[in-house]
Amino acid sequence: MKKIEPQHFLDVVRPPLAQGDAAELARAVLERWSARDVCVLLQCPQQDVRRVAAVVIGLVGDGSCIGCLTHALHDTDEQVNQMAEHGLWSIWFRASQPAAAQPFHEGVALLSMECQDDAIRKFTQAIDADPDFAEAYNQRSIAHFLAGRWQAALDDGHETIARMPIHFGAIAGMGHCHAHRNELDHALACYRRALAINPRMPAIARAVERLEHKLHGVPVPAPKPSHRGAQQ
Repeated sequence: MKKIEPQHFLDVVRPPLAQGDAAELARAVLERWSARDVCVLLQCPQQDVRRVAAVVIGLVGDGSCIGCLTHALHDTDEQVNQMAEHGLWSIWFRASQPAAAQPFHEGVALLSMECQDDAIRKFTQAIDADPDFAEAYNQRSIAHFLAGRWQAALDDGHETIARMPIHFGAIAGMGHCHAHRNELDHALACYRRALAINPRMPAIARAVERLEHKLHGVPVPAPKPSHRGAQQ
């Protein structure tokens, strides 16, 4: 593993970042370092370096970088968390065998158009082409959820985390399914598990507060005033 000098790293990546040129950014990085080399920069004291490193890893990283990005979800800097989260989703979306890529992306497009059944067929094609493709199960789970098929969504959620145990999105999605089935203890357990992996998911944190209040009488904290509200 090559040691990267942080300032040199920033000097290399800032021009293509400023231009929004993802291809040039990937080329500039990979001709000098591996994605695993860049992972070390997620421990850098400079938050700007950590932020940019998370962006770069999301662009050029693979499954070997999932551990370092998962750790970065707990960074004290909110933007590092956001970039790490985006990076994980990016890696998950492209972590398939080539034969599964086209039906998967067709399924994602169909899902965005609310064509759940057609999307499910495409995700199933992707899974048939690559049975280890965790994100295909997760996207099929989302399609089942949007169609109101809670058990099918839960089944695919389990398939997702069997292949990608830190998939906080799938775990939170399973919580939503349990909530719709009024299985509130199971929903709460899923939400807590998702937050343990990715602590900056405000909607899931609020769901935990509501369920704790409903199940255990724990008071729901008053919403924190925004800076704008505090000025009024």
